[in-house]
Amino acid sequence: MARSWIGSDQGRQTALPMPVDAGDLLPAGHAAFVFAAVVQQLDLSAFSAVYRADGKGRPPFHPKVMVALLLYCRSKGIMSGRGVAAACHDDLGARMITGNRYPKRSTVDRFIKNQRVALKGLLAQTLRLGQVEGLVNVSVVAGDGTYLLANAAMGATIDENGLLAQIGDLEQKLATAEAAWRELLDDTAPTLFADAHTNPPGPPLPDDVKTTQARRRVSTLTATLRSRRAALEHLRTHPNTNLTDWADKLQRDRERIQRGIERVEHARATAQARLDRRHAVEANGKRIRGARPVPVEDHIRVRDAHRALATATARAEATAANRPTTTRVNTTDPTSQIMPGKHDGFDQRHNVQALACENQFIIAITTHDSSNDKQALINLILRGRANLDAAGITDPIRTALFDNGYASEANFTADLPVETLLVAVEKEARQTQRLNDDTSTAAKAWHTMAARLNEPDNRNLYKQRAAIIEPLFAQLFARFRRNLNSRGDDVDTELHLWATTHNILKINRRRAKTRPG
Repeated sequence: MARSWIGSDQGRQTALPMPVDAGDLLPAGHAAFVFAAVVQQLDLSAFSAVYRADGKGRPPFHPKVMVALLLYCRSKGIMSGRGVAAACHDDLGARMITGNRYPKRSTVDRFIKNQRVALKGLLAQTLRLGQVEGLVNVSVVAGDGTYLLANAAMGATIDENGLLAQIGDLEQKLATAEAAWRELLDDTAPTLFADAHTNPPGPPLPDDVKTTQARRRVSTLTATLRSRRAALEHLRTHPNTNLTDWADKLQRDRERIQRGIERVEHARATAQARLDRRHAVEANGKRIRGARPVPVEDHIRVRDAHRALATATARAEATAANRPTTTRVNTTDPTSQIMPGKHDGFDQRHNVQALACENQFIIAITTHDSSNDKQALINLILRGRANLDAAGITDPIRTALFDNGYASEANFTADLPVETLLVAVEKEARQTQRLNDDTSTAAKAWHTMAARLNEPDNRNLYKQRAAIIEPLFAQLFARFRRNLNSRGDDVDTELHLWATTHNILKINRRRAKTRPG
């Protein structure tokens, strides 16, 4: 007996009694319905500020449509404006949200660019909705960071002198290109590119190939020069925090050398005193049994002190020789930095910081311009508190948990909106007592935090850190991958869209569990 198959009827003209609504083809509970419904509960009044108040011009897409579309597409891993625009043609969920209308890629990108502030404000609104569902409990929160690949290459990283040379060369090339273009236009073209920050205008041009090529060269040089000037401005207004970290480390190394010198002097003085006492006794004619004493410099404690001093000196010299370069910037994405990865070496990355409560519900998300997490803690907590206040959540953050990557005296003594700050002063396994090797790495200045962590209640609280924050990054990576498509200021907007999408899915999952029937 021949097997029967389910065919696609591709190419067959099927007569339908009436047009089909895309929503009728989707199952109940589809993600498109979820985001469309949740967006109805959000306050989108802030989105209206960028539109003309007189209503003139072509009607824009409603913010409810665009916000639901962006969040829905990101829930499916569609990040780029081109991908979102394509989804409006071939994705039933996107077509249901837009009502079978098709925003262009430029429309999507322009909406994100013009609505940066309003889009980032959506995260606080998800906190408000999450609190209603019992998802926001700030009695214990945890923070951590991870590296995401930037939309830039390390080859585009350059120092300030090289950048200035590039700008000068581009200015000369642009002036030459403008002159050549005007010559082709018989000196009839106005001074269109006197300022390289202006966009290429759109007057009709002759259909001459050489003229078109000259115009394109001017346009390309203008865009390149604009990006180089933006990189230079970012470089001069955002000092590299790696220099501060290096200076602190060098100071600690020099203090270690000073302690080593004091230890050598103390050991030498102690050995010399013993030798002098022995000589005094022998001078009185008394014989002392045992081996003859060694010279002071050969005493075991003096040799140990010299060895420790040599180690400290070598460490300080290595630190001093590795002074970080503070005048380098990536011309493609100035906000990114060269940072190490866990398994794939150095690359152009962003240090993404997140603060979450139980159930991996995101309270705050941001980036830090250094691979070192120490200076990110204060800003992350302040952002979390600001988002909670914006959501109308007045509950205090009682305990905040961070790993030893955030350990610093500045963080331990900072005035933060947190009742109890617990930052590991040991490696995670040792701090949670999964590893007991009786080896302490805590500095003397951290003894107060170490004592706080040794309290039984605090020790049990700290053990919750990994369960709160570590699965969050796994969930984000599974949905959004490990790289960012945006650049510059759009990176922060993109991360907030990630967090908003993530929280809305958490809210929907909780509602599905508590829904009657």
